[in-house]
Amino acid sequence: MTTERKPVVLLQNCAISNGGKTVLAGLDLILQAGDFLIIEGPTGSGKTSLVRALYGHLAPSAGYGEVVGISLRPLPTHKKPLLRRKLGVVTQQPMFLEEESVLDNVALPLHIAGVPASECRARGTKALLEAGLTGAALRKPHELSGGEQARLQMARALIHSPVLLLADEPFAHLDSESVELIESLLSFAHTRGTAIVLTTHRPTELARRAKKMTVREGRLV
Repeated sequence: MTTERKPVVLLQNCAISNGGKTVLAGLDLILQAGDFLIIEGPTGSGKTSLVRALYGHLAPSAGYGEVVGISLRPLPTHKKPLLRRKLGVVTQQPMFLEEESVLDNVALPLHIAGVPASECRARGTKALLEAGLTGAALRKPHELSGGEQARLQMARALIHSPVLLLADEPFAHLDSESVELIESLLSFAHTRGTAIVLTTHRPTELARRAKKMTVREGRLV
């Protein structure tokens, strides 16, 4: 007897509101482990609101939503840490522990999970190597360029091999080297089985391996 796989993301007739205004409605989406979805749409179309709903920052205002087996409506406060431990999240405005080193920042998800310090250092060093940040390990995040900060955020989001990565406009305003490195990190994560939801308004080499949807007039089509 086979057991049916539980979706990583399940949205059924969902609506998402922000500031009392309905931004997206009639959302139906199923993503399985290892799926790759690129969501396109112009700035202000609601892509960011969708990502925020998927990591529990915005609660769906209607319908049913579930991520990694946890209901989003309602999402109990005590379940938010459990949800986020299973996710990697990349936002348009990265936040770091500014008094800590780049190495400590990239390894933060491991520290939170109780991984031994020696393993955190080893895995953090490897993650920085893959992100092209080896020479920045002992620097502070504010000493990095915008492209380097974007790579640091992506490496941190992936270091714990999340079930699902949510990446909101990860290529915005980046130099070509940083774009290529981030695309490489995403490709490698996908080959390891991480499901990915990526929003963008620019072409990417990753499109050939992903399903594409568009936010248009408050709908995901």
